[in-house]
Amino acid sequence: MLVHDKLPCDETAERAVLGSMLEDPDNIPAVLEILREEDFCNEDHRLLFRVIVQLWTQHGNKWDFVILQNYIKQKNLTDRLPIEWIEELYEEAVSPETLEEACKIVKEHSAKRAIIELGAELIQKAKENKDFHTLIEEAQSKIFSIAESATSTQYYHVKDVAQEVIRLIHTFKDSDRIITGLPSGFIELDMKTTGFHPGDLIILAARPGMGKSSFMLSVALNIAKEEQKPVAIFSLEMSKEQLVMRLLSMLAEVPLFKIRSGTITEEELKRLEGSALELSRYEIYLDDTPALSTTDLRIRARKLRKEKNVEFIAVDYLQLLRPPARKSSRQEEVAEVSRNLKALAKELHIPVMALAQLSREVEKRSDKRPQLADLRESGQIEQDADLILFLHRPDYYKKRPSPEEEGIAEVIIAKQRQGPTDVVKLAFIKEYTKFENLELAPSQTEKEDTLSEILESQDEEQELDIDF
Repeated sequence: MLVHDKLPCDETAERAVLGSMLEDPDNIPAVLEILREEDFCNEDHRLLFRVIVQLWTQHGNKWDFVILQNYIKQKNLTDRLPIEWIEELYEEAVSPETLEEACKIVKEHSAKRAIIELGAELIQKAKENKDFHTLIEEAQSKIFSIAESATSTQYYHVKDVAQEVIRLIHTFKDSDRIITGLPSGFIELDMKTTGFHPGDLIILAARPGMGKSSFMLSVALNIAKEEQKPVAIFSLEMSKEQLVMRLLSMLAEVPLFKIRSGTITEEELKRLEGSALELSRYEIYLDDTPALSTTDLRIRARKLRKEKNVEFIAVDYLQLLRPPARKSSRQEEVAEVSRNLKALAKELHIPVMALAQLSREVEKRSDKRPQLADLRESGQIEQDADLILFLHRPDYYKKRPSPEEEGIAEVIIAKQRQGPTDVVKLAFIKEYTKFENLELAPSQTEKEDTLSEILESQDEEQELDIDF
C-alpha cells in the first residue's frame, strides 16, 4: 500500500472509514456528507472508496462481500485490492459516533495537504516573478476555498429555528419602536423598512450626481452618532480626506465649495473645527484603498468586525470592486462581486450597503426615475440584494423645476425582500450635499396607526419572500 509519508495522513482513520462503509452500507451516506475520493491520501484507499461508492450507486444497500469480490475481479483490480486486505478492513469498522470523528480527521488531513501543496505552488510562482497582487489574490482565494471545503455542512431542525424566531418576534413586540434594525436616520424610510438588518445586502443605486455618497455618509454618520455603533466605510472612489471633508460640511453646514476653494469665513472655520472635534468622538473607520478585491474586502471587514465590532459596512462603489479571479465577461465579474458582498453580510451578520451605478438607459427615457432593469451590468445584483434603494432628484433634470420639486430627493424602495416597495421624499441641500427629513418623527401614540397604513398600502398581490 502506497502512503505519502511526507504529507499529513492518518491511515488508521482512513481504514476505519472504509471498514465501516464495507460492514454497513447504511454508513455510506453519512460518510459522503463529509468526504470525497480525493480526501484520502493513500491511493489504494481512494480506489476502494471509489469502488464502494460505485456499488452503492448501482445497488443501494443491497450488496455484500460476494458482489464486491466479483466487481473487483470484473474490473481487473485484484492486484490493487487484494481480497485478504479488504477482509482485514471489515475488522476495523467503528461505531457511528467514532465514524464521524474518523471522517473529520481524514478531512482535516486532506485540508492540510491542500495547504502544503498550495504553499509549494506559491513558492514556485513567486520564484517566477509572477505579479505580486495576482499572487496574493490567488492565495487568498484558494485558502478560502480550502477552508470552505473542510467545513461540515450545517443544518437545523425547523423546531429550533421556530423557537429562535418566536424569541425575535417577542423582542420586536416588546420594543417601543417600529425600527427593529439599524436606523438610517431618515424617519419615513425607517418606518417603511424597519431599519437595516443583520445579514442584509442593501444596494443604493443612482446615476452620477444624485448624491449616493452623501446619502451613504449620512446613514453612516447617524448610526455612529445616534446609535453609538461602530461603522466602516470602504471608499474605492474618494479619498479619506474627501470623505471627511463632506462629513464636516454636513455637520458644520458650511458649503463644500467654499471649503474646497478656501473662501470660508472665520466663523465658518470655527464651526468646522468644532465639527471636527465632534466627529472625532464617533467610531467611523475609513479605508480608501483603490482597486480593492472582494477577497481583500472580506479580510479587512472581518478584522474590523473582530477588533472594532463594526455593525455596519458601506462600500463605495460595487462596480469598482474586483472579483477574486478574472472572468470571461464584465457581467460575470459584477455578478461574482455581488454574490461575495451578500456572503460577507451573512458571514459577519451585519448590514452591508453597497453603492452602485445605474446604466445610461435612465437618461434616454422621458421619465428619469430609475427601474430595476437599470442596474448596470448584472441582474445578479437584483437577485442578491435584500433591499434596493434608488436615489432620484426631479429638479436635477429640469431647468425650471416646480416649487414642489425643487430641493426634493426621492428614495425609491425598488425591492424589499421583507416589505413593500414605495417612495420616500427627503430634502436635499446642494450646498452641503446633505439629505434631511421633510417632517418630524411621529409620536409613539401614532406607532400602530402608522404601521397599519404601511401594511394597507402594500399591493395585495405582492409576494413577500420571508427569510428568517
